Amino acid sequence: MKMKNKKKKGVRTMDVILVIVGVLLISFTITMIVMFVKYGAIPDTLCTCVFAALGGECGVMGWIRTSKERNRDRSYEIEDREYLERKEKNERNTP
Repeated sequence: MKMKNKKKKGVRTMDVILVIVGVLLISFTITMIVMFVKYGAIPDTLCTCVFAALGGECGVMGWIRTSKERNRDRSYEIEDREYLERKEKNERNTP
């Protein structure tokens, strides 16, 4: 039985940021509900800014992830193409 050596992935930065964003959104929402119950209104500008900032952060992280995946896929494509070219060259040279 052959066991694969897998690197154990630790806590990644984006995962930590997503947890922080989630906790902030939940606590902010609960705080705004409490404010609304107590005072009958909430600061609309603050709500807009908080959701815009956290949504923007998530959008930037998504863009970073997409860029990394695209670059990785591109490098795999180049490796595959080079492998196939070498293989075809060897097949042509073999009698």
